[in-house]
Amino acid sequence: MIHHLLPRVNMRESTAEARDMSGRVSSKFRLVRILSSSVFFVVLAYIRYENMIINATYTRNTKLTRTAPSLRHCTYDELDIIEYQLPPYDCLAYRDAPWLQKCSISYATRCPDAVWLESHYTKLHSSAKANSASESTFLALFVGCNKGFDALNAIRMGSNNPVFNKNVWKDAITQHGHMPMHGDVCNEVTHPQFVLSSENDTLVKVDGAGGGRVSPSFAQVHCIEPMPATARELQRAASESNYDKQGFVVVHAAMAKEDGSVFFPRDVGVGLENMGIGNADCSKGNSSRCIGVKMYSLDTYVDTFVPKGIPINYLSVDVEGWDFEVILGGRRSALSRVHYLEFEYNWVGPWKKQPLSEVIEYLDRQFGFTCYWAGFNNTIWRITNCWLDYYEAHFWSNIACVNRNIEDVQDIADNMERLFMETLDKGDEAVRDFGRRFRRSAG
Repeated sequence: MIHHLLPRVNMRESTAEARDMSGRVSSKFRLVRILSSSVFFVVLAYIRYENMIINATYTRNTKLTRTAPSLRHCTYDELDIIEYQLPPYDCLAYRDAPWLQKCSISYATRCPDAVWLESHYTKLHSSAKANSASESTFLALFVGCNKGFDALNAIRMGSNNPVFNKNVWKDAITQHGHMPMHGDVCNEVTHPQFVLSSENDTLVKVDGAGGGRVSPSFAQVHCIEPMPATARELQRAASESNYDKQGFVVVHAAMAKEDGSVFFPRDVGVGLENMGIGNADCSKGNSSRCIGVKMYSLDTYVDTFVPKGIPINYLSVDVEGWDFEVILGGRRSALSRVHYLEFEYNWVGPWKKQPLSEVIEYLDRQFGFTCYWAGFNNTIWRITNCWLDYYEAHFWSNIACVNRNIEDVQDIADNMERLFMETLDKGDEAVRDFGRRFRRSAG
């Protein structure tokens, strides 16, 4: 169990207290769920006007300071809209069968498009090109790398280097179509890759020679995968594509809260996504079909394998229920270096007994992370200081967090908060309940 390490905080009471101090009236727009779309937008416009003074002060301060001010709490009206767009009914009705994925939040966050992150790097590379130089670095850690497509796209995004190409990687990882692989939920093989700044320009070399495209002075992604067969194919593909010599680092290892070792099956199919530490079926009776894998805490891994003094621009954790254990493994030093964090929330492994409210509060108070439900089609919903009780029902979903205390990623923080407000403005267009999407797909 993890949750004994964290302070217990009643986030609902904390949020309510802050809203009461601002004189909000909780029942003012409680009928928003049953209004028609046209009336909904009239009400929403009034809410925006009523909150203008409160929001303006907050927005001005966040962009100019290294340590961001305390994050404002959502109003009752904004919480009503979030609950309208992410209805709780199926999340609660199917809380004992979360694998059916009928929760609105599972649907809303199943395949995030992270436009808030990509737009930041597009702007960063364009700015560097205008200045004809870049002193920046890019470092990403993908814990639970699977087939490597997300990690490959991340280094393409962070490096602005066209050599990193999904089609090249697809050929390498599938042995030019001859290696069968398990499918993935989001079909990352066909998902569009990051669009580079000045796509036809020539890459500027690390030593500064050449002209056209400007890339960071250092770019590296760590593709960390515990499954033996998958890690073996990742290493082979990285070598075949020559990416292993250009910053794409494949490491066969597991990660958790503490250092140690753990057993995984030797020859489970390449790319299997739903097997982790807790369900690898490698008890003593099955030891002949399993192999020991080195396990690191995040702090130990970073101390051992990551260049010192370089920020961790992107940390992605997808380890089948052990996500927060991995995050806690960086509490001593590594997590304070992380600019942007993504992790999976579900019902297996340690997540089963870990309240999400405590995780969100811990990341906020200890490190300054603002967390959101990461959606698709330019939708995102803030969780930090916008808590709703039904979030404690465990279901599969994806969460994205930005460290608002780090000036270098204030643009990402601003992007995410702006998209959150725009998502609320969308009204019916952003509703993600199971019934509506079922009728749409059927019709």
